[in-house]
Amino acid sequence: MQMVEKVTTEPACDAQGASASESVTPSARKDGRKGRVRKRRRLASALVVLLATAASARTRAAPAAPEIYAVVIGYNGGGTGLPTLRFADDDAVRFALFFSGLDAPDRSSRVWLLSDLDAETTSGLARAGLSVPSHRSPTRAALFGVFDEVGRALAARAHPEAPVALYVLYAGHGLKGRILMKPEEAPEAAVTGRELRAAVAELARVAPALRSYLFFDACRSQSLFTERGGDGVAELGPDLAAAADALEARASAVTIGVLTAASSGKPAGEVSELGAGYFSHVLASGLAGAADADGDDVVSFGELAAFVAFNTERLTGQRPWFSPPGGDLRAPAMDHRGRRTRLDLSAAAAGRYLIEAAPGRPVFAEAWKGDRRPLRLSLPPGRYRVVHGGSGDSAARPSRADVTLVAGAPADLARVAWAEAVTDGGGNGQRGADLGSDAGGAAGGPEVPVFSAAFTPDVVSTLTAGYDAGREPPAPFGHARNTVEVGLALGAAPLDLGGSEPEVWLGYRRSLGPRWFAAGSLHFARSSQAAAEPYTLERGTALVGGGARAWVMPRLELAALVLGGGGPVLRRAGDVTGDWFAPCVAAGIDASLAVSGGWSVRAGARYLVQWIAVDGARRASGEPRGELGAAFAF
Repeated sequence: MQMVEKVTTEPACDAQGASASESVTPSARKDGRKGRVRKRRRLASALVVLLATAASARTRAAPAAPEIYAVVIGYNGGGTGLPTLRFADDDAVRFALFFSGLDAPDRSSRVWLLSDLDAETTSGLARAGLSVPSHRSPTRAALFGVFDEVGRALAARAHPEAPVALYVLYAGHGLKGRILMKPEEAPEAAVTGRELRAAVAELARVAPALRSYLFFDACRSQSLFTERGGDGVAELGPDLAAAADALEARASAVTIGVLTAASSGKPAGEVSELGAGYFSHVLASGLAGAADADGDDVVSFGELAAFVAFNTERLTGQRPWFSPPGGDLRAPAMDHRGRRTRLDLSAAAAGRYLIEAAPGRPVFAEAWKGDRRPLRLSLPPGRYRVVHGGSGDSAARPSRADVTLVAGAPADLARVAWAEAVTDGGGNGQRGADLGSDAGGAAGGPEVPVFSAAFTPDVVSTLTAGYDAGREPPAPFGHARNTVEVGLALGAAPLDLGGSEPEVWLGYRRSLGPRWFAAGSLHFARSSQAAAEPYTLERGTALVGGGARAWVMPRLELAALVLGGGGPVLRRAGDVTGDWFAPCVAAGIDASLAVSGGWSVRAGARYLVQWIAVDGARRASGEPRGELGAAFAF
């Protein structure tokens, strides 16, 4: 190997020892200084351009908001001991309008509505100038037919790698482990939590990057996802088909975010003055952007769960239940980046805001604007009446403004004309008057639950800290796509040379789904041999391959993998000789134990076979080795 000398130039000196540079004329020195200044300016300009280009590249590389697929179900029907509901169809229509309004040229929004709209709902939509969305009856057959349609739509996407999110929302009655649907033949029809998970798992097979969220405004809705086996399964009824049981293992491996109105033994409630289930009202407000506590235009699952809990349990005693996707509260629940059809309250006065259709129904969202918090709400284009309830001063009169939201353009509420909100005796403006009272109702009027305090990042931090303190560490590979690992290994020296061979290695794994992964690794091993002429044997190996994995306990993963590749096997004893590329294959198993925040410890065993050239002929050398390391999944 040739060594390249580093050459430096020094000023030449004459015989008297004077620097030759001293003989340069003053004008030449001045020109030289000007040249250096010009060079510095050009360098500074180049750095500015480079930084601007990098910033532009980062902006262009920002993650795109996903395509939206929404399945919305609303069923008012009751059953034995269950009263008929009044507003489940209204809740479903509002969610359908909301998701339809998220459609944009750069991302699609597909919505399926399953609900029978009663006369009160259709007349309210007509008064508001809203078109009745396309819908079908909320039956079991219709629901699973819709899931089939969603699967075909996902499979037909022009860009399968683009981000996509599925939302399944239900408003209606819930029993233990199931939600009620409209009967077709039997006295009662229902869908179980297992069936829903299995249906979502099938969709995830079509679109592996699918993010799925299930939201349920129903009594005992937690039991859809937390009661398994034993007596719980026995009471779920005949809807637990054998096919759903067979899909249980696959469904459990799919990453799904779940937020329900009530725990297993609690009822969910409706509010006639809002024309909605209260959970649905709060959930719709949070998804629209009211839950964006940090103002980054992304409602994380933790922000949404904290917002719903903050505005329901305190006012109604209703305790929501949630399970974040993959145990990650930072996962996005609704991404509003790039959306322009929005009501912007960022510069508006502090206080409570209620956003309803111009005639007063339906109510689309409610939010509390803080003094410094940016607040933007994504809503479908249309005419709205916005009621401002003040900031808690009981003497302050509520005000209202009429706003027209045009597709593709934001509406700044700081620039609209406001007038005093009054009650006309016919219901219009009643909720505006109610918003003026901290108690939640106007004097002598009905008690209406309202958002009575600002939602802040501190509320999210409190929920996150409590959740992290009370849960097991998340599975490091359950929802992560990438894993980096590093560790040490120890095995026998090759070619029956005797002694041990320590090794350091660096690896990478890429998830290909719930079970499969691709892998690659770099290894460097070294051993010392005491022969007549002692020497050092060094091996550098690059391997690629893949394997399968399975979770045997909540925090313990087992994996089997096969790798192939090769690298140099060199003998160093003064000079360097050996085989510059020796083919190699390896197979093994390892176990990973989740620790915290994506970190895990990993132990494994490998058997490696390498064909090394010795005296002109290749000789197979097989050695077992044990590995110990750490991994980080992200």
